[in-house]
Amino acid sequence: MFRKPITMTWRRSVYSARSRSLSGGSEFFSGSGRVTMQQDESSGIAVVTLDNPGKKNTLSGSMMAEFDKITQRLEQWSSGKAVILSGHGGDFCTGVDLDLVRNILNSEGGQKMSLHLHDLMTRFSNLPLISVAVIPGIAVGGGAELTTACDFRLLTPCAKIGFVQIKMGVVTGFGGGTRLTRIIGRSQALRMLCSGKVYRAEESKSMGLADDILSGKGDSVEEAKDWIKDNFPHNTEMTRQMKKIIIGASELESRCSLQNERDIFVSTWGQSLHVDAMNSNIKHRE
Repeated sequence: MFRKPITMTWRRSVYSARSRSLSGGSEFFSGSGRVTMQQDESSGIAVVTLDNPGKKNTLSGSMMAEFDKITQRLEQWSSGKAVILSGHGGDFCTGVDLDLVRNILNSEGGQKMSLHLHDLMTRFSNLPLISVAVIPGIAVGGGAELTTACDFRLLTPCAKIGFVQIKMGVVTGFGGGTRLTRIIGRSQALRMLCSGKVYRAEESKSMGLADDILSGKGDSVEEAKDWIKDNFPHNTEMTRQMKKIIIGASELESRCSLQNERDIFVSTWGQSLHVDAMNSNIKHRE
């Protein structure tokens, strides 16, 4: 019997603490900066921009709240294909705003922020959209962790990325340690996290963190849009379904992931796109 694919429902139970993490009140979710989004219905590509002028796009509490609302909008964007996450003014993000850090410098504050950001980054990572972090300048600390919530990381030649938390006497707080290990493997992740080193673009690529290096000429976000169009040229709905399979493979145990893949396969088999492709003998075309 055909069952509805489960990919987009299991993640809600993983972070049941979300309602608690968002109950910190106005003091937590305050501060400077903003997070904006532009959605292009014709291309199916959204651009989310971190913007905290003069602070290298550090995340304030208000920006975290705005990012959460934007992620909710993306979860409901059924016609979307991809999302680009980048920073305004030449840098990506340098972690949490120090004004916020000073206000919550205790275990309760750390737990509140970590619960919220773990939930937010997991939800962003599990969007049925191809997600691309565009890093034009520096991404360190929490900013480096943000990049791991994306499927791909594109750096400009002058970009730098580093997990410098160990220098600050803390560990990764956004879930970036877990995601980094899945991206580059145990040994490389341990080296990157424990060294506190800030890596240049070429080094990041050689370690498997950067997927590609942009030209650095012109608008890096526009170049990333072209990269997405070149690498994901096929139908939006099929791309979304493939992403759901990858999410299941990453987050579910093997038996459930296989069941999820079968369910998604059945939901596409014999449908109009499949029938049209069969009639056009498209399988054997380059």
